[in-house]
Amino acid sequence: MDSADFARRLSGTCQDVTEDVFDQKDNDAQIQVERGAKITIELKENPTTGYRWTIGSMDQAFLATEGDEFLPRDQKSPGAGGVRRFFFRAKAEGSTALTLINKRAWQRDDQAVSTFNLAIRILS
Repeated sequence: MDSADFARRLSGTCQDVTEDVFDQKDNDAQIQVERGAKITIELKENPTTGYRWTIGSMDQAFLATEGDEFLPRDQKSPGAGGVRRFFFRAKAEGSTALTLINKRAWQRDDQAVSTFNLAIRILS
């Protein structure tokens, strides 16, 4: 399967930049994106349990972090889960890997309850 099967392609309103959106079903996928593309990863999270998604590893030569945000599923239910969204920018042509981990802040990375991995090929 190619990356089109794994991503919803969106055009930016201010600029002609592709956004590739991935979620849990794309875990361990091999994807291709264009250099300059925005990569968004959306993962279910309930931060009130103490478990949060964080960046486990990434190569800054190929990817730039552009922040993250938490979107609660229901604004009226305090403590409810939602979706953590991470934003990255593909910087340079080549191949790299990205790992996100779900753990409590005081735990070591190897104590994560789950991981999310992407093998990314960045095209020129």
